Amino acid sequence: MGSNTCGLILALVFAGAGLFALVRGFIDFRTSKASRDWPSVEGQVNVATVEMKTESDEDGTTTSYSPRVVYTYAIAGQQYTSDQVVVGARRWHSSQARAEAKLAYQTGQQVTVYYNPNKPAQAVLEAGATRGAWGMLAIGIVFTIAGIAFVILIATS
Repeated sequence: MGSNTCGLILALVFAGAGLFALVRGFIDFRTSKASRDWPSVEGQVNVATVEMKTESDEDGTTTSYSPRVVYTYAIAGQQYTSDQVVVGARRWHSSQARAEAKLAYQTGQQVTVYYNPNKPAQAVLEAGATRGAWGMLAIGIVFTIAGIAFVILIATS
């Protein structure tokens, strides 16, 4: 394969990753924004802890920490369990202390749960647009534009 072909494939992968992040960010942003209008019920935190994840690669081992909250709530007599604090993916931190500082809930605590009236199993403890949704949109835009620019640059060279 020539260098232009490899570069073009890399640029297309970059643009594709950007489009994926853009779509994921748009879905999370739209859902988190809609969650402001979701009805709420009382729930209870069953688990509030910091979860540890260790990953190894050729550069060594990395340990990350994330607050983990599991809660239950009932709607029309049906019991539900969720671990979504906000819409979107959980955030992982390099410091256990930082993850513990982000853990705003305690086991046994009564909480307000905001649930999607069309999908009651979809719920969050903190309604509204989050930095994570904005961040995913921003990453998607940057990667998509950069990928398309590289494709155009390579195709015209």
